[in-house]
Amino acid sequence: MLSLNSPVHSALEPSSSAKSRSRLVRTLHYGLLFAVFSICQPSIAQVFPARPVSFIVPFAVGSSTDIMTRLLAKGLNERLNTSNFIVEDKPGASGIVGASYVAKAKPDGYTLLMTTGTTHSQNPWLFKQLSYNPMADFDAVAGIGGVPLALLVKNDSPIKNLTELISFVKSTTTPQSYGTAFGLATICSETIKKSSGIQLTQIPYKSSPQAITELIGGQTLMLCNDLNSSMSAIRSNQVRALAVTIETRSAQLPEVPAITEFMPAFPTMRSWVAVVAPKGTPSEIIGMLAKNILEVTSSESFLKPLALNGFERLALGEQSLTAFFNEELKKSKTLIQDAGIEPQ
Repeated sequence: MLSLNSPVHSALEPSSSAKSRSRLVRTLHYGLLFAVFSICQPSIAQVFPARPVSFIVPFAVGSSTDIMTRLLAKGLNERLNTSNFIVEDKPGASGIVGASYVAKAKPDGYTLLMTTGTTHSQNPWLFKQLSYNPMADFDAVAGIGGVPLALLVKNDSPIKNLTELISFVKSTTTPQSYGTAFGLATICSETIKKSSGIQLTQIPYKSSPQAITELIGGQTLMLCNDLNSSMSAIRSNQVRALAVTIETRSAQLPEVPAITEFMPAFPTMRSWVAVVAPKGTPSEIIGMLAKNILEVTSSESFLKPLALNGFERLALGEQSLTAFFNEELKKSKTLIQDAGIEPQ
């Protein structure tokens, strides 16, 4: 019997140089196979989307965010020759319901949040506790854009301007209220209250269309609301715009004063919408989405209908959008504190 240390057994073992050559051959073989496999396999972005991608709108149908999102989904479907981009409205609790839903979703690019100033920069200061963290739970994808707000009263109101509104509230013994459907609308109304020293009770609504309907019906005295969801009611003479919340008059409503014509220190207030994904979404998918979203939002088919409402693009990709979020978070804190709003 041969021992493992016998000369014959040693002779049967390959030499160290032979072993090295064998390892090299195997390494080259596996490397070649991997390279061929990689070339033949499409990237994640190349096969995305393989199934429906849900844009979660945290507000109701007919809201400014919903209007923009439906145009975006249509543009992406046309651009990518698919029907996989869909819109899902999940309104409730000042956008918290929809934002929390996406924060807990699988980070695979198939569930995206249409975030806004309300959900991303104002809610952290309006609520003592949130079921999501806007900066920690999401990855920035791309900016969309926004519109100014307008201060509205019902069309048959005797109030013709902000000065008359303030005088009316101060002179009447009947309690008055304002409607609100999102964070910036609340900040707008509370800033007017504090600046003028009037008393108004807040009446919250799930959506801007509902708030407009209640204003027309006389359930509230006034409403700060975005132009996207207000323009139809303004043009049909159902509501009257007393002021717009930007530095100068809007080209779409040139006869309506800028609010600074009555209150010079009033801060500019413009809504905004952007797309974010659950934290950990593959960067390749985020990059692909950002590229196509920004191309859609620069197209005439997207811009033309929104331009009628004073829309301005927020043409920001991932890193620039994250920086924008940080700035808006700081700005919202100041606006809310200056308006004297206490977190709920």
